[in-house]
Amino acid sequence: MNIDLELVRAISAFGAAVGVAFAAIQLWRSKQQQVLRFEDEIAREYREIARKIPIEALLGKNLNDDSETLNSIYTYIDFCNEQIFLRKKGRIRKSTWDNWLEGIEANMKLPAFDEAWQEIHKNLPDIFTELKRLEEEGYRSDPKKW
Repeated sequence: MNIDLELVRAISAFGAAVGVAFAAIQLWRSKQQQVLRFEDEIAREYREIARKIPIEALLGKNLNDDSETLNSIYTYIDFCNEQIFLRKKGRIRKSTWDNWLEGIEANMKLPAFDEAWQEIHKNLPDIFTELKRLEEEGYRSDPKKW
């Protein structure tokens, strides 16, 4: 009878361990799904912002001083700064960050974006500090390590 009791205890302990492991896996998967949903929401927001930027700016053409274009690019720059902040806080996965970083760098080097960025930087030197730092580091750093 003593052996049977020990066997029941061992089986119970094993069952509890399996239950805890299963619960931990479920929590991890749930967190991953939440991160993916959050990143998808950010991607949708990007598409909404990008739709308002004139195609000529995205094609690398110089634009005249157009306040509507400047407003659109300002919104994009603000969005980029937020993306950097989210990575800095660990809310964005490394693979997603690498993709975003490539897009940020490519866009910020386009003439219309560079011109708008210089204008914004000159007139509002104390904002968009995350984007300024990323630019100063040649778009090669990971804000999560800052």
